[in-house]
Amino acid sequence: MASKSTISRAQRSSVADFIGIKADQLDDMFVCESWSADLATGIVWIGPQTAAFHGVAGQTCGILDIIQPYDPADWHKILLALEEAATVATDISFGTSIRPMAGLYRPVFCFGHSEITATGGAIVGTFATARRCLETTSAMPALLN
Repeated sequence: MASKSTISRAQRSSVADFIGIKADQLDDMFVCESWSADLATGIVWIGPQTAAFHGVAGQTCGILDIIQPYDPADWHKILLALEEAATVATDISFGTSIRPMAGLYRPVFCFGHSEITATGGAIVGTFATARRCLETTSAMPALLN
């Protein structure tokens, strides 16, 4: 049985819409957890399953710790999106994949919004990480456990 999301029903619906699936399929296909970043300190808090998928030892880390396992071709666009969110109040979203080993990828979607204050601000959002890896070595990606 898939563990339940730690996000609200309204957030689950928005995440499912962005990914392109039905809201009732989300918990079976993705782990959804809230995350936040303190813009004054650069410290990021992520949920325990998100930390495990990203290879982060604890639930607090830096942004570079989070993006390190992502497809390197996506690093630039992700850093630009996060930089913009750290300088102006805005919505943020991106899709990428974690590459746990050659020939495998795990889709990851990130959503959030930033609030800027005189002393820093915060980015608050949701990570949706696929529960299963997909194989890239065959003509048709195969779902793996």
